Amino acid sequence: MKEVREWIQLAFVAIGGVLALLAFFQNLRQRRVENALKFISLFRDGLRDGDIGHWHELFISSSELAGAKHGQYQTGSELYSSISDYFSEGAPDGHAVARMATALDVVCHQVISSMADARTVYYELGQLLDTMHDWLSGVQSAAGGKSLLDQSFPSIRAFFVKYKPRERAWPSRVYEFIE
Repeated sequence: MKEVREWIQLAFVAIGGVLALLAFFQNLRQRRVENALKFISLFRDGLRDGDIGHWHELFISSSELAGAKHGQYQTGSELYSSISDYFSEGAPDGHAVARMATALDVVCHQVISSMADARTVYYELGQLLDTMHDWLSGVQSAAGGKSLLDQSFPSIRAFFVKYKPRERAWPSRVYEFIE
């Protein structure tokens, strides 16, 4: 009888240990989601009035429907400039897009370091991340043959390398439609 009781106690201890581990990992995941929501809120709070408006303008003027090639945006009828203008001195938007890219790089750094949930961040900021990734990968940095993405915004690049949200078809919030 003593041996059966010891086996039952061992089973309860093992089941309790498994439940404790499951609860720990669920709590850890919930913290990552909460942190992601906090970083998204900090990103939005850090934007100045009109920053999203400047992003909208560049998004539309750099689209294929506007006739722009990758890495360019339309400045007028049949006139195009490089998106690198938005990341240099005298940016047409007062550095709004560059500020957004810097803030997104900070958010992506938190995701890469496992402090925030990648899917939550991508759901809320996915279209912004996608466009920044595309724009920055098409702009050459002034310090050599690397893209501006590799040179100045490595966490955005690392986010797309590690999680591949486009390949996984993660859903995201839409900020602007182009038809």
